[in-house]
Amino acid sequence: MNSNKVLIILSCGKKKSEKLSQGKLKASQAYIGPMFQVINKAKRESRWSEDFFLGIISAKYGFLRENQEIEFYDKKMSKKRAYELRDQVINSIQTWNSEEQFSLIYILMGKIYLSSVEKLKDFIDTKVIIEPMEGLGIAQRKLLTFLKNQNK
Repeated sequence: MNSNKVLIILSCGKKKSEKLSQGKLKASQAYIGPMFQVINKAKRESRWSEDFFLGIISAKYGFLRENQEIEFYDKKMSKKRAYELRDQVINSIQTWNSEEQFSLIYILMGKIYLSSVEKLKDFIDTKVIIEPMEGLGIAQRKLLTFLKNQNK
């Protein structure tokens, strides 16, 4: 079976929906920062394929699937926390990959968050692209370019 499913993994963001303070939200709705604005715009403009799946690495929760519900929190990722989460993050990605058989896993996040996935390629046969953000504007362009290239 040849899968075209792509898992896109981003880091959580400090900016969260105000609705989160009133109760739980799906992870994909809870985060509203610039990277998630790129994804929401792609969805509105029909540039988000049904073969795209979103994973989020959270300082509080570790790895989240887009539809997992979360509560409001304010926790900043540290290098120590990223290392603490690494096994959970890698195991969660492996599990989802086993279920969906992704053809590609694309990871785009800052250096500290990358510590939580740095050994992923050692544990998974799926093609994995890991990119550092290199600043918010550059990261947004990288994500847009990636989405455009996947839709060709």
